[in-house]
Amino acid sequence: MRSIEFKTSVAVDLYDANEISPKKLQDLIGREKPQGQHHMRYTPFDLRAARYRAAGIDINDFPNLVDALKVPPVIVCRMTKGGVGKTTTAVNLAAALAMMGYRILIIDADPQASTSNLLQGNTDSPEVDKHIGHFMLSKADGPDDDLKSATVPVFEGGLLALLPSDITLAESDAAVVTAMSLHDRAHRFFNRNREYLGRNYDAIIVDTAPGTTPIALAFTYAAKTAGKILAVVEPVGDCVRALESLRSNLTEIAKNTDAVVEMEIIINKFQPGRTHVKDNMAVLYTRYGAILNETVVPQFSKFARQMGATAAKRSTPLVESDPTSVGARALIDIAHSVIQTFGITHPGLPIPSRSEG
Repeated sequence: MRSIEFKTSVAVDLYDANEISPKKLQDLIGREKPQGQHHMRYTPFDLRAARYRAAGIDINDFPNLVDALKVPPVIVCRMTKGGVGKTTTAVNLAAALAMMGYRILIIDADPQASTSNLLQGNTDSPEVDKHIGHFMLSKADGPDDDLKSATVPVFEGGLLALLPSDITLAESDAAVVTAMSLHDRAHRFFNRNREYLGRNYDAIIVDTAPGTTPIALAFTYAAKTAGKILAVVEPVGDCVRALESLRSNLTEIAKNTDAVVEMEIIINKFQPGRTHVKDNMAVLYTRYGAILNETVVPQFSKFARQMGATAAKRSTPLVESDPTSVGARALIDIAHSVIQTFGITHPGLPIPSRSEG
């Protein structure tokens, strides 16, 4: 479990009031620079407190403002093709939101367990006792008493927690195929645990396996509450074709169930100057322009190194380890947009406006 702090320029970016000055942020936080310290250092809790003070609400009222009867916004990350950077996006999005002071649960719904490995700092994570497959196959009508013990704290103070995965999730994926009400399994998981989830988290991010797996389909159905999923695409031909396959997948779900699920698309691994990239960007803007996130994530070598951790060489999300890098700043921008499009906020506060401050 890690403590997080950052310098003033990063704090201003994370707070996301476009016109806010470092001085105004410091005034909202209400803390002077410690004597002998060259730079102010901020924490996610500072940013959360600043938002409450800006709204005229006593931060001490925070526990009383939690709505424990409502499932927090759920962001399901999907793509029918692997290698597009979906896990990198999901993990950095979760970390960025947590650094902003939001309480985030990330669910690893991929047997490859890349999300679990990255957030736990190595690629040799031990087997887990209970993963999302266990809970989706549960026959419980009430809350899962073992959900809390199955989650792993990543950032201190409940800011970021992980429901990890391992290779045995593939067995659950196969078992879900024969389970009754297959499509409803993730939705039921969220609903029966809404009190625990609503009390402890401001948003939930789900990293699904690439392709069209039973568990990925179940989470896509559950995304009907948010009204959309978050799709990650690389601007190359086979990825653009896979995006069309994903859209057909959503159409089929709507045809066979009551779930109307759209998508918001993030373009990742953008490399300007390459002809095939330029051509595929034109296709993406023509076919999907209205649902493209305005931030395009560049090809950035540190993302690849981030995913190449070993037990001897710890890795962390890029937004945590190098928040001023071009890649991290793109993911922080996406986090700000997702706050609004998925309706993420602190208990008792309205959804932040990017023009505030």
